[in-house]
Amino acid sequence: MRIETQVKHQAKLDLSGSVAPFELELPDMPASVWASPDLLRSRFHLEAARFFECESVLAVTGIDSGISALARLFQTWYGSMRVVLAEPSFDQWDKRFRRANHVVLDWPVELVLEGEIPECDVVVLGRPVNPSCQMITIAQIKPLARKLREQGGWLILDEAYLDWTGEESYASFIEAEPAIVLRSVAPFSGLAGANLAFVCGPKAVCTALLNEVGTQAVSSPQWWLALQYFAAEGWRAAQLIRLDAVCTRLESLWRVRLDEQVQIRKGGYYISFTHPKNEQWATDLEHMGILVRTYPTEDCILRCGVPRSEDDWHRLENAVNSLGD
Repeated sequence: MRIETQVKHQAKLDLSGSVAPFELELPDMPASVWASPDLLRSRFHLEAARFFECESVLAVTGIDSGISALARLFQTWYGSMRVVLAEPSFDQWDKRFRRANHVVLDWPVELVLEGEIPECDVVVLGRPVNPSCQMITIAQIKPLARKLREQGGWLILDEAYLDWTGEESYASFIEAEPAIVLRSVAPFSGLAGANLAFVCGPKAVCTALLNEVGTQAVSSPQWWLALQYFAAEGWRAAQLIRLDAVCTRLESLWRVRLDEQVQIRKGGYYISFTHPKNEQWATDLEHMGILVRTYPTEDCILRCGVPRSEDDWHRLENAVNSLGD
């Protein structure tokens, strides 16, 4: 039974995630990294401030860890808070804030941007919105951040997928209009196991979060990885070109199944679209051993990641061509 299960698992083509198919090429890590945590930590703070154009940056062990730490910190500071999640959003925001005994309200992102927000203490907004790829501009964010801070609340921006857009991060505007920004290494770098993310925010928030997660949460190799990621400017530019090309290819692959009026959105590591048959198509693809993800919004959204190999591309193409109208 164990062997049979492993074989079935290996046969799956998992395109439900959202990590780039091209990995950041890393040099061999020097053995001295293990013995130099203090030096690496100091270098990290200098380079992170330059990279994000933000004075206070905290490294955490993955985006989930950052979300959990924020949820616990807010419970410590304020008690139970009313948290509005601009939907669609990463499901861990809902799970982790509910676990910390906050009241979570799902609210359409369009209404949030129009200022029609229920009474709340925190607003969580994806930038870009995943999976719709909608980009929220800095001009839209500033008044929302200002309004929440004037009321004693917080705007949290999930910028885990920002890198593929080439857009400016809100991190560099935190000092003028305070907010909290989360960034992640894994999606853009293609290093799915990196487990490294960053919280950019006012100094008081980052200091309190450090006390929450502990000073030993991030290891020396993760400090080293962060420095490699910050320094890879040439690779970053080339990655943007590669991602645009494969997303265009993936768009063309799905276009044979979709009418021209169906908008296909390119998200760097995936494409997404709304269609009445998305739930059925996702089920049919799963029966063919291909996993995609659907979001139960008012108009069901299907998200399909970029295949990594030519064999995977051909497999997906054949499966999509066989889907029923």
